[in-house]
Formats: sequence, structure tokens, C-alpha cells
Amino acid sequence: TGKASIQGAAARRDLTILSTIDAGTRLVLDGGAHMVVLYTGSGDEYAFAGPALIEFRDGAPEALSGTQPQKRTSAVAKGANIRIKTAYTMQAGYVMRGVPATIKLLSPAGSKTLEVSPEFRWQDVQPGVTYQFDLTDETGKSLYEAQVEGAALKLPASVQLREGAGYTWQVSMRLADGRRYLSAGDFSLAAAELRARVETLRPATDAPVSERVAYAAWLEQEELKDEARKYWRALAAERPDDARLRALAAE
Repeated sequence: TGKASIQGAAARRDLTILSTIDAGTRLVLDGGAHMVVLYTGSGDEYAFAGPALIEFRDGAPEALSGTQPQKRTSAVAKGANIRIKTAYTMQAGYVMRGVPATIKLLSPAGSKTLEVSPEFRWQDVQPGVTYQFDLTDETGKSLYEAQVEGAALKLPASVQLREGAGYTWQVSMRLADGRRYLSAGDFSLAAAELRARVETLRPATDAPVSERVAYAAWLEQEELKDEARKYWRALAAERPDDARLRALAAE
């Protein structure tokens, strides 16, 4: 919260949530500002209050002016081996060639899912229309199809997903004027070991912002994008003026 910038930069570049800091960097923390920095290798957190001039060294930061940081251990970072990465590696959804209009897929979209029987959600094109839903496995075999009124579908218990296997789901519809909409997306079911780690590392709802940010970053790293977005949205609601959090919540 507040302003923190790199000392000596040609143009002032303010840090935001999930900014990375190289060893040897000096930061200027404005008066009244607060900052928490996570050393991902050790899992140690350092909390600063401005005004301060801080130099980041390989093992720990040091306040060259202002109060020294408060050191604490991040339970999430200790157990998760976090590498901050916000670029998604799975395709969220794709448009079929030759189709003039698309349906926005909401979840699961280019993500691993924790749900053994996930709910599929998409953006309604027009109230009252009927959609065609199709689910196929990685070989192209059809596993389930249904006509759906509304913009969500829950898989029946008879459809069993396999851990680690890739799946494609497709939603299509046609309006009365003949316009056709169609989109498809990929997802996979997270392994039981990963689902167990998610529960072990999950922070309390009243955990500090830094702990929940670290957890959401780890979820992203594990390609649990839909689960991570729940945390980004909650954090963005707490800090509606933070553009970085709003962007993460919307992705």
C-alpha cells in the first residue's frame, strides 16, 4: 500500500503486487507506505513501513534508512516452492474456424480443476436460448453431450474424469436469425496429491494479504487458474483501487 519505486531508475517505476525485485536493487518507500516482500527461496517475509530506503541482498534486505524490516515466515511459501509466474501455459479457449461468433467460456477454461465432477459455466449469449454441450477426451471420444437451457452444466455422477487426462468441452447454439455461436476449451483434473496440497496450504479467510497473494501465485504456478481467480477477486474486492489485482481477477 502506498508508493515504492526503484532508486536511480530513468523514469519512476512504482512496484505493484507480484513485482519481482533483483538482488542489488534499492527501493524508495514513501512515507506512510507499507510493503511486504517474500524471498521465495527461503519462504521468509519482510514487512516494511515507510519512509525508508531499502537495499535487497541475496539473503535478506536491509533498510539503509528508516526502520529495519520485521521478519516472519510464510507458511504457504515454506511448503509450496513458489515461483512467481502469472502467464498461463494452458489454452483458455479457442474459436472454431469458420464460425462467425463465439461464446465466452468462464470455467474451467485452460485450467486444472480440483473438482472431480466440475460445473461448466459460460456467458449467456441471449436469455432463453438452448445450448448444445459436448465433452470429449484427449482422443476425441465423446464422453457426454446434452442440451442445456441456461449458461451452466454440472456433470452427472456417471461421467468419471481421470486424473491428469486432458479434456475438451464445447458449447454451441444458433439464434432464430440463423447466427451460430460456438467455442471450445481445454482442462484437466488435478491429481489427488495436488488436491491434497491445496487443502494443506490453503490460508485462513482472515490471513494477511501477503499470505493470500502467495497462495494465489502458487495456484497459478500449478495451473489451477480458476481456483486462483477466487483469491484474486476477493483481494481485488478488498482493494478496489489496485489496478494489478483487478487485472488478475479479470484474467
